Amino acid sequence: MQATKAIVAAEPTSPGTANWSLQDVQCPISCGPGEVLVEIVATGLCHTDVFVSGVPEGAFGIRYPKILGHEGAGFIRALGPNPNTSLRLNDPVLLTFPSCAACAQCRQDHPAHCTSLTHADKYTGKKNFAAGAGAGAGDRNGAEDPSIWGSFLGQSSFARHTVVTESACFSLRGLLRRDSDLALFAPLGCSYLTGSGAVRRIAKVGTDDVVLVMGLGGVGMAALLTTIQSSPSTIIAVDQHPARLRLAQALGATHTLNTRAKGFNLRDAVAAIAPAGPSVVIDTTGVPELMEPAMEVAAPRARIVLVGIPPPGYVVGMQGLGFVESGKSIMGCLVGDSVPGVDIPQIIQSYYEGRFPVDRLVTKVPAEDYEKALRGVEAGEIIKAVLVWE
Repeated sequence: MQATKAIVAAEPTSPGTANWSLQDVQCPISCGPGEVLVEIVATGLCHTDVFVSGVPEGAFGIRYPKILGHEGAGFIRALGPNPNTSLRLNDPVLLTFPSCAACAQCRQDHPAHCTSLTHADKYTGKKNFAAGAGAGAGDRNGAEDPSIWGSFLGQSSFARHTVVTESACFSLRGLLRRDSDLALFAPLGCSYLTGSGAVRRIAKVGTDDVVLVMGLGGVGMAALLTTIQSSPSTIIAVDQHPARLRLAQALGATHTLNTRAKGFNLRDAVAAIAPAGPSVVIDTTGVPELMEPAMEVAAPRARIVLVGIPPPGYVVGMQGLGFVESGKSIMGCLVGDSVPGVDIPQIIQSYYEGRFPVDRLVTKVPAEDYEKALRGVEAGEIIKAVLVWE
């Protein structure tokens, strides 16, 4: 085991509240089959991390204490036996979601829906971190007793060092133009893939579409940037924070709507802009009070993509006959139905060509100041927080 630092989540003291602390922990030095040891440079702060750490022990298979984080970027420092030939020691890597490459969904290029990985594989993980700063000379079979749950979504990248599922690693060898870009691209493993894929892979936005994007955090902004590349006739961006709305308009949204405006009514506001209704709705908020009127005001045959996490137990309701007659499609979105090996290089290339300016979205925050990052995101002052490990 080796000494490192990590943000450790304890069971929440009240529902929905993250109970995190920066701790000295120990991480394995060696890797088993299908694993790599990564020195983390930066980790994107995703709403999923906050949501999951706010649930009680056992919900969604979560166990505490736990190290979360699933938008890591760093360097490979050790490889397991018979490693994937695409990965090399000291490669810069982005960490994304794991998959098996063998099930029907993976073979059909839908790895986000891999059926070989169980709920426990993704969310419960395994105990592979130990508490305390003392580092022994052994490996995971040594005297240290792992007591902290890791391997969250194959990575647990809220740690300076972490053992990662090999399939969740994507090498950036030959793709980076500047070393400093590695931290900038950390959210690519989830947020940017999700927003981009929701537009390009699921909704398949085209030039004739009228697009409504709700929520302008990291995922929503990635959806907006991808929508802009498709040049639809109308792009309506919705959020509650004026600064985000101003940026959306500067980036290319044709209309913006502030949900905190006096007397705001989403249905009426959208209908005033697009009387026939939007042909595409991308919801990243998970807020029923926005989701439901957006589904109602959407045009006949609209593609409605639900990305945000709604409240636990929430049921999407609809009137049966009316829904059948509308021809509307309501689709869930898991990591944008992305194929990392295809989509990550494309988004990086779009950034370098000036078409996907993620540098305007990211605020880098030292990992020890994670509370500042949480507050900034909550207040709308930060669009996408990236925790930097030094």
